[in-house]
Amino acid sequence: MTRPPKRWLKVSLRSLLLAITAVSVALAWYSHGARQRRAAVAAIEAAGGKVRMAPGSSSWVDDWFASDLRGSVVSVDLRNASAADELIAHIAVLSELHELDLSSAAIDDDDLKKIAHLPLGRLWLQSTRITDASAPTLSQMKNLDFLQLNATGLTDAFLHDLAALPHLQKLGLRGAKVTDQGLEFLSRHPHLEELDLYDTAVTDAGVETLINCQQLKDLGISMTKVTSDVFQYLAQMPHLTDVDLSANDVTTEEVLNFERANPKCDVEWYGP
Repeated sequence: MTRPPKRWLKVSLRSLLLAITAVSVALAWYSHGARQRRAAVAAIEAAGGKVRMAPGSSSWVDDWFASDLRGSVVSVDLRNASAADELIAHIAVLSELHELDLSSAAIDDDDLKKIAHLPLGRLWLQSTRITDASAPTLSQMKNLDFLQLNATGLTDAFLHDLAALPHLQKLGLRGAKVTDQGLEFLSRHPHLEELDLYDTAVTDAGVETLINCQQLKDLGISMTKVTSDVFQYLAQMPHLTDVDLSANDVTTEEVLNFERANPKCDVEWYGP
């Protein structure tokens, strides 16, 4: 009788043990991630936040470890949530999160650092406690195409330190403490299309620097310091289709003259 080679048997057993170990580690890792995701969703919803899932097919592993969650968590809205800052640790584990609304949340620069690794495309930070020190953190978020920074204390220093965001299209700075000097740095964002500067200290000179934002289509400069001189700079923005000049020192006649000369651009305006 021919005996099977013992050496072959040892190699096979070793390979089998390695395979079992690898599968066990993978399952342990996945189950840990699934538990974290389930806990994050539960905490967000318990605090009054909203979660949106992207539908997707589930594997048997998903059914086993996270049968109550189908697909990936792609959007979290904490506008009406309580203690949103305490939820940051939970949000940080949502590795496929694309959209996050933290408007009016009691978060600061350190909290923002905890979510800088997420692949966020849309981020609302309106009325939060972030400062100019968050510029380096936001500079890491290269997937951002929408960034809402209204009603914050951000200044020109923030715009100076904010590195180029290659996909940024919409930027809200309504009520921020930015001036003409800070606007000089916005041209580094090559795809910027919409800019809201409502209730800032921007003047005609600041609008002139925006000519360098070659893709600008929508400009909000309501309640700023611009005058009738602003029209000569707006006319040099080839893609501009909408501009809000409400509550500024311009006249109806000047607005109508501009619209006649630039029929592709619609001006929203009412007197101061």
